Order: sequence, then structure tokens, then C-alpha cells
Amino acid sequence: MSLVEIHARLANTASLFLAVLAVWAIISRVRTRPLDSNWFGAAVIGELLLLAQFVLGWVLYFEGYGVVLPRSYLHILYGAVAVIALPAGYMYFAQLENENVKSIALAFICIFLWGIVQRAGYVATTVPFTG
Repeated sequence: MSLVEIHARLANTASLFLAVLAVWAIISRVRTRPLDSNWFGAAVIGELLLLAQFVLGWVLYFEGYGVVLPRSYLHILYGAVAVIALPAGYMYFAQLENENVKSIALAFICIFLWGIVQRAGYVATTVPFTG
């Protein structure tokens, strides 16, 4: 299995994992329960998935695969946002006293990250219009 294929499959794994985290946080909000240590542990695992994806992407970029991407700058930007968003969102929303607001905010961050991972995959596979 090539590094490119591992990078693509790791993106699928991170995408599904972030979707599960978002649904889990929404269910916690609906049940009016605060996010517990199980959710935060899973969020750490999700962040580690994103970090592994980011590092593997840089390895591929420096091996010369960056020139193959149609818009490599966007792909790199999406990767950087994906790595930064979850810790930044947690640090910002951890100060809130209302646990219901915190859980819905972190759910939206996970939904945002899911979209970022999807968009990064789309940017990597489409050829820009040169009309």
C-alpha cells in the first residue's frame, strides 16, 4: 500500500471519526448531559488522526507529490485548519459555564472539521477549470 493510499484512507477514517464525535456531542446536548471524559478522550484520538494525516501529507509533499495536486496551497491550508480547529475551539469554549452550550459548540466544530476534511479530499482529486 502506497503512502498516497494510506493518506487517503486516513482522511476517510478521520472524516468518519469526526462525524461520530459530532453526533455524540449532539446526543449529549439533547439528553442535557455534559460532555464527559469519554468524549474528550475520543476527541484527542480524533486530533491524533488529524495530526498523523497532516504529517503524512507533509512527507508526501516533500517527496514531490505536491506538484501533482491541482491546488496544493488549498490542500495545505485545509490541513493546517484541520489540525488547529479542535484544540482552539476547546480552549475557547472550555471557559463556558453552560455545559449544553459547550457541547453544541464542540459538535459544530466537529461538523466544521468534517467539512474541511471532505473539502481537502475534493481539492486533491479535482482538476481546476482552465476554460
